[in-house]
Amino acid sequence: MARKKKAFFDNLQNNWASLMIGAIIVIILGLLVANFFTNRNKDIDNGEKIDLTGQEEGKVEDYKVVRGDSLSKLAEKYYGDQQLWPILARENKIANPNIIHVDSTLRVPSKDQAMKIKEEMTQTTYKVAQGDTLFIIAEKMYGDGSKWPLISSANKLGRLPNGNPLVFADSTIKIPR
Repeated sequence: MARKKKAFFDNLQNNWASLMIGAIIVIILGLLVANFFTNRNKDIDNGEKIDLTGQEEGKVEDYKVVRGDSLSKLAEKYYGDQQLWPILARENKIANPNIIHVDSTLRVPSKDQAMKIKEEMTQTTYKVAQGDTLFIIAEKMYGDGSKWPLISSANKLGRLPNGNPLVFADSTIKIPR
C-alpha cells in the first residue's frame, strides 16, 4: 500500500510540473499574440518613410540610415532619380559612396537645393570670387577640398614663393570633370 501511495504522489508531481510548464507556455504565447495585434496598426518609423510634400524649398532634412540603404536608393526616394546620388555624397562629405553606416544620419537637401548643387557639380568653369582659394573652390565644385591639384593642373596656374597656387579674383578657371 505504501508503494501505491508513493507512485500516486510521484505521478501527481510529474503531472503538476507538466501542467505548470504547459500553463507558462500558453501565457507566453498569449502575450506574444496580444503584442502582435497591439503593435500591428501602430505607425512604426524605421527611417524608410519619406514625406516629399512636407519638404520645403531650401530645407535640409535629416535621414537615419537603415540596413539596405544606398545613396542611389535614397536619391531615388527623395529626388526620383538614382543618378543624383553624388549630391547626397557631397552634402554629407562621404569619401566612399559605397559605404554608408546603419544608424548614421544623412543630410538630405530639398529637391530645389539638389538641382542647384547638381548644376554646381557639373559646371566646367568657375568665376573666382574674392577670398577664394583652390581648396575652397574644390570643396564647392567637387565636395572635396583635397582635389584642388586637379584644378591647379588643368589651369596651369602660377605659384607664389611659398608654393601655393596663384589665383586671381574675377578670373574664370576651368573645372575638369
